[in-house]
Amino acid sequence: MFIVYRTMRFVCFIVLIIATQCNGVYFDLEDFLEQWESEQVLTTYECSMCKRPDIKGSSPVITESDGLLRHNLKSDVTSDALTSVQGLDDGLDDVTASNDNEMTSQKAKDDFFDDMIGVSNIQDVQQGERDTSKIRKRSAETNQQAVSRFLRVFQDNLEKWRRKNGLAGFNRETNLTKHNTQIHTKVSLAFTNWLIKEQKAATKFRLNGLDCAQTRMIKSIRKTSSCKEPALRKEAVLKRNRITSIYSKAKVCRPNHPHKCLMYEPGLINLFAKSRNYSELVWAWKGWRDAIGPKIRTDWERIIQINNIGARENGYHDEGAYWRLNYELTDLQQVVNKLWDELRPFYLQLHSYVRYKLHQEYGNHVNLTGPIPANILGEIWAMSWLNIYDITKPYPNVNAFQVNKGMKEKNYTTHDLFVLADNFYQSIGLPAMPKTFWELSMFTRPKNRSVVCYASAWNLGHKTDVRVKMCAAVNANYLYTVHHEMGHCQYYLAYNEAQPPEFRAGANSGFHEAIGDTAALSVINPTHLKKLGILKEVDSNTKYQQNINFLLRRALEKVAFFPFSLSLENWRWDVFSGKITNKNLNAGWWEKKMKYQGIKPPVPRSEHDFDPGSKYHVTSGTPYIRYFVAHILEFQFYESLCKLAGHKGDLHLCDFQGSKVAGKKFRDMLAMGSSKHWSDTLHKLTGSCHMNAGSTLRFFKPLREWLEKENKRLGNKIGWD
Repeated sequence: MFIVYRTMRFVCFIVLIIATQCNGVYFDLEDFLEQWESEQVLTTYECSMCKRPDIKGSSPVITESDGLLRHNLKSDVTSDALTSVQGLDDGLDDVTASNDNEMTSQKAKDDFFDDMIGVSNIQDVQQGERDTSKIRKRSAETNQQAVSRFLRVFQDNLEKWRRKNGLAGFNRETNLTKHNTQIHTKVSLAFTNWLIKEQKAATKFRLNGLDCAQTRMIKSIRKTSSCKEPALRKEAVLKRNRITSIYSKAKVCRPNHPHKCLMYEPGLINLFAKSRNYSELVWAWKGWRDAIGPKIRTDWERIIQINNIGARENGYHDEGAYWRLNYELTDLQQVVNKLWDELRPFYLQLHSYVRYKLHQEYGNHVNLTGPIPANILGEIWAMSWLNIYDITKPYPNVNAFQVNKGMKEKNYTTHDLFVLADNFYQSIGLPAMPKTFWELSMFTRPKNRSVVCYASAWNLGHKTDVRVKMCAAVNANYLYTVHHEMGHCQYYLAYNEAQPPEFRAGANSGFHEAIGDTAALSVINPTHLKKLGILKEVDSNTKYQQNINFLLRRALEKVAFFPFSLSLENWRWDVFSGKITNKNLNAGWWEKKMKYQGIKPPVPRSEHDFDPGSKYHVTSGTPYIRYFVAHILEFQFYESLCKLAGHKGDLHLCDFQGSKVAGKKFRDMLAMGSSKHWSDTLHKLTGSCHMNAGSTLRFFKPLREWLEKENKRLGNKIGWD
């Protein structure tokens, strides 16, 4: 490897000498070679155990010293609860340990983190050295020592900035006022400006000679797609705040009754869940898109333009290419497409069966060989079909999976849902939610102010300040959502304690979304719900039918989501790359919907419309492939935890509640944060370095076999014209 490396240096030298002499161009050869070496360092210094050639095809042994490597600067999008603007200043105060034991524990952690970034290599970090721009390589100091000092100061400041920015964002989303929006804009811009200054400072260091932890930190800090022009950054933030405010305040009003309006939560959610009136569903579907899309399209197009300017200024083809860097794969699109190829036959069977059932319900509105109208799938975006379970249930006469009814009979409150989730995580050995979680989270929609209801979790620093924000109600959907968002909080708590600030993030964005969903697979199943008394025992003679009903219900939620997420992100990647232009944004959106989901708009659409804007993640600029990845990973995590818990039998009936063995392994993975390549983190729990769809297909195996037989019996067409 070393010989090849030196040979490539020499070849580069000769080629460049010839090229520059022919063109009369002067260049600094050593600068070029140093830059080339820096880009190659992670290839020549194999930091990932899963990538090492000597262990390919075998199970890598990950030692304690290997567990300390990487991070992505941008944290997972999640957060909410009401705190005062005063908290922006109060939140920056240092948290002091309350007793000697805590101080000793914290000192041990600080020493551990310092060792990771190489502080032991330097004599001291001067008391006044709190601005990395002032850090210069001292005369007798090595590059590695200078990097160590830089990282120590950077991480101290990073933690404070994240808290300040997080509080500003949380305050805004839980109290949508002009003042809070202005504060958030100001803090967000200041944070971005600080990051850009740090990124510039980080480029001064050489990467060759650094250890893996330092290399990954410096490369992560350098990574940015922000515009160099401050005016453009400010413009993007202002426009983003404007369009998210339009989204959050959107209403759909009844014809001839302008005062009878529905917001998304709970009004439109309930309407799509319960209404079977085709015309009413068309009205609500169209009204939601009309209330948002045309109003935000111009600003959204400008934001995309600014994003691409920044990405290209920083050496990326476009913003989509920058987003995909989070997964540290050169072929992410091919990887997810391969996973989809494995799942697509199952989805086609599900689509065919659901279309047949919807035809029975809506008659000629549904063509038995064509795409399904998007307004009748039980949800405003058709990303989950769970709410049409009553129409599609395979065995209607077998007791339904009546979670809502069971929760009502037990008189559950919204607060009880959070207690159930907290108890579940504690049962496998994970920590209880801290006191501040219960005091500062927003669990339900407040009556006296406008808020962003979209459920999210927030990591606000100080190690234990984690919160959720949502407008919860007592139903099966929120039982799932609460476990999901608390899963984010468990991830935050684990890596906040175990990792330095630069490594406090998910192994990749998909990991964060998968954690809570893994728990939800264990909770939202007959085994667990019977333990809680929400579901009653069924007649043993109908157990097979009950299982098929349950699996169909889960497939409507989980399997239907795979093509939804792919259609959204492939559309946006094509917008970023220019394959889809402003002239065909909406047409391109529906081409993807047809290709992946087999759905169509219930009414004609044009380029006057902007239907993608009806989805929060498009309006807010949140990358979405994380959710596809998460849905793959959650089944891999779940299957592994079930094996650790000693489960026997059908995978979909596993409940690992109470298994400290599974919980210990789970917590160990969470504590790694982003300190290693995600494949190593995946291996920590599952023993595999690769994402695969096998666990998903095994979970649904009984249903897959049933659907194939049922579609064949009914003569249903597979696919759509």
